Amino acid sequence: MKLSEIKGEQALEVIAEIIDPLTMILADEEVKEAAGKAKIDAIKIVLKKYPKQIIYILALLNGENPETYEPSLLVLPKMLIEITEDEEFKQVFSSAAVTAGFDVSGNVQENTKDKK
Repeated sequence: MKLSEIKGEQALEVIAEIIDPLTMILADEEVKEAAGKAKIDAIKIVLKKYPKQIIYILALLNGENPETYEPSLLVLPKMLIEITEDEEFKQVFSSAAVTAGFDVSGNVQENTKDKK
């Protein structure tokens, strides 16, 4: 399932369910340090340290039951690449990354309130 296909109440439920495991991963000091150097190193660390959380997140994003979800070796890399490169996913969870201490860059926001 593409992330853009998750809509309405289902989207809210998925976000609510993946916030905790995602924040746990993003708060990990080893992951943060590796992410500052090389994205692939951070991904390796996440896969080794948080396999259950990754499977849980992938299951929910694919509309599957996390308790029975078992994606194959051939499917996992494709899904991980899609998620890590998905702009919508990055936008939704960039605030979680900032809260966890990641330096997330994005478009500069302008305050348009009462410009004088």
